[in-house]
Amino acid sequence: MLNRMIAFRPLSQPAPGATPACTARALGRLLGIALLAWVAVLGCGWPVHTAQAAVPTQRIAAVVNEDAVSLYDLNARIDIVMATGGMPNSPEVRQRLAPQILRALIDETLKIQEAKRANVTVSTEDINGGIERLERQNKLPPGGLEKAFKAAGLDQQSLIHQIRAELGWIKAVQSTLGPRVNVSEDEISLYQQNLQRNLGKPEYLVADIFLPVDNAAQDAEVLTAAQRMIEQMRLGANFAALAQQFSRGPAAQRGGDLGWVGPGEIDAEVLQALGAMAPGNLSQPIRTFGGYHILLLRDQRIASGGASSLLKMSRIVIPLRGPRMPTPERLADLRQRIAATRSCEAFDALAGEVGPPSGSMGSIDPARLPAEAQNVIRDLPAGQPSTPLTMDNAEIRLMICDRPTGGLPGRDILRERLIEQKLQNLAQRRLRDLRQQAIIDIRV
Repeated sequence: MLNRMIAFRPLSQPAPGATPACTARALGRLLGIALLAWVAVLGCGWPVHTAQAAVPTQRIAAVVNEDAVSLYDLNARIDIVMATGGMPNSPEVRQRLAPQILRALIDETLKIQEAKRANVTVSTEDINGGIERLERQNKLPPGGLEKAFKAAGLDQQSLIHQIRAELGWIKAVQSTLGPRVNVSEDEISLYQQNLQRNLGKPEYLVADIFLPVDNAAQDAEVLTAAQRMIEQMRLGANFAALAQQFSRGPAAQRGGDLGWVGPGEIDAEVLQALGAMAPGNLSQPIRTFGGYHILLLRDQRIASGGASSLLKMSRIVIPLRGPRMPTPERLADLRQRIAATRSCEAFDALAGEVGPPSGSMGSIDPARLPAEAQNVIRDLPAGQPSTPLTMDNAEIRLMICDRPTGGLPGRDILRERLIEQKLQNLAQRRLRDLRQQAIIDIRV
């Protein structure tokens, strides 16, 4: 078990002259499909350096059950975190980051092992799809991410390892824990009543970094790690980058963004802390039952119940690769006809021509869409096509068929939220159990 504080010898030195990088954040899901988020350095002037290259690859930082995490792996990930987090690449900062980064690499190894036990695989196509999404979201041409990593002296295999771990974990959780999740009608009614009681009370738009404490012996270590993260963020480190790398909360892969939350949706200790914060403030570490939270309050409002109402939506998905990709002439014709549609009936007729998965999406909670999709539909009138989204080797157009004017979310959307909450809780408990059951040998 990993039940002792990790002491680190000095790690490899950063290259002289390294400067903070600009960052870009990619968010999670579109149309109910979970997508990996990543904060990547993209052409922002990082100098070439090969700090990790001087470290022999056979040196071991940790052994997780039967699998090793090398010192090279640790230094490669530190290099990426320094670049994406906008932190000074100094020996002191590297030393402070090392314990939490090693914990993250250990968790990734446990996730990959769990995926193997669940007989799920992450294919080369899955990995390539994740990289392609990152390139599109960061406005890079095909192959641009690899070039950016090479130019910055970063190891792309570390990114691929994280993509493989997260996608494998998602598949394993869905296949092994998903069937255990049930939501009763009484639970939905209770949730609905709670939302009704909280109308007129404050809601908070918040981002969260959650650092679990698996046993009492880790408390001081985790608290120190939280305090160091806060110190780095006050010096300019990027919250979303640190959340993506270090948080073990359900919103980690969205840069920690929880969306709008209020009473009954978050721990009482967190709610109390938010009540004393102003928008833009960063909290001190907040201890809850499971560990420590670091909060970034982005905004607050009075709950009205209407912002999360279901939208009836439709979509047209035009393949941009593969045998179903239209000819340039056909693509131009489709784009022209889509732009001219002014009703869901006409839009769905075009969707029928294109074929699945185009067509009605049913009722969708806009809060569950990624930032890119939320942005294109935020002020989109009903019956008009959206601007195009490019994702998963396809051009996607959205149309709102019905936009409710207010009221609480319906029972279907509340059921989806409760299912998601339960699945997230089960996944967190499973990962905690994996940590406690694993034989973990720290060698640095």
